Amino acid sequence: MSPAFILKNGRIFDGRSFLSPGFSIVVRPPHILAITPHPPSHLPSINLQGKVIAPGFIDLQVNGGGGKYTSLEPSEKSFRQILNSHLREGTTSMLLTIITSADETRRQAISSMQTIMEKNQSLLAGAHLEGPFLNPSKKGAHHEPWLQLPTPDLLKQVSEEGGDTIKVITVSPELFTSGNLDILLDTDWVLSAGHTTASYESAVSFFDHGGLMATHLFNTMPSLKGREPGIVTAIFEHQGAKAGIIADGHHVHPAAIRLAQKVMGDRLFLVSDATFLGQKDGEVHFGPATFRMKDGICYNQDGKLAGSSISMSRAVQYCITKAGISETDALRMATYTPASILKATDHIGNLRKGVLANMVVLGETWEIEKVYYEGEPVE
Repeated sequence: MSPAFILKNGRIFDGRSFLSPGFSIVVRPPHILAITPHPPSHLPSINLQGKVIAPGFIDLQVNGGGGKYTSLEPSEKSFRQILNSHLREGTTSMLLTIITSADETRRQAISSMQTIMEKNQSLLAGAHLEGPFLNPSKKGAHHEPWLQLPTPDLLKQVSEEGGDTIKVITVSPELFTSGNLDILLDTDWVLSAGHTTASYESAVSFFDHGGLMATHLFNTMPSLKGREPGIVTAIFEHQGAKAGIIADGHHVHPAAIRLAQKVMGDRLFLVSDATFLGQKDGEVHFGPATFRMKDGICYNQDGKLAGSSISMSRAVQYCITKAGISETDALRMATYTPASILKATDHIGNLRKGVLANMVVLGETWEIEKVYYEGEPVE
């Protein structure tokens, strides 16, 4: 464990707002010891020269990275490569996403994640199960033969398999009865609506019944119409609904990101939905499917978008420099709000005494300049 040190002369974003100038962060790995205008004089210090320092980013939807894919190579070694590829880009906590897969792939992925999580590290916060209970007409890049209808027996089986490892599950609300939803609610997982044709009324009922979230807002769901307000309007209106959004310049128009943020405020958060972080252009073979990367954008054989190739840091940068989101809102969308969904703000997603020293230093153009994971610099 490294000795204690001080970060001084930075613009400190604590997860919800910027602190007044003059504060320093005292770190004793793995935690923050204090945030104070009067740091101890005997400790070594690092001068941030006015750069922004913020909590490490939190991503609730990571499909892959570094040439590895959660649902294709469900091994501990593969998962560590994915985790490290995102850590270098400033994501210090994440959910690895298990998309619609063969049953054995899902079980292997959960088992591998449990092995990593038993080491009590904050980098892997758990799993996001995206499928198999999705509407085939909104399957996106999911492999249709693996989609399944939610029966009580199957839901109980998946619930037992997932245990404490799964934190979020994406489902199509229109496929569920209230009784079947109750089986999932008993797990304490976050229920998220996605890949759905849900009407406004069906979506409101889902959120009233305990659904907390929506998966990649605007994508694989009906668009808002005057006489058919649909799930998007329900997400906007329902104060219990939060939503992730992919800010990569391709999945969602910047004006739609601005509108969603203006309407939802701190209920909106960023996800990368990254599958191909670091992937070069060309063909990508993903299980039974072949995708094509071009200019950093991935398409399936039907020409539909299939995951992204961005990191959370790129999403934050895009929101600030291209989408017109304030720096405070953009940073909160990548830190405190996703941490609150995980009920983890006691140790991640903000900067204060006692939390893990997961931090990013951002330059003038909002590029990542330094990453600290549990107080240790990441190379």
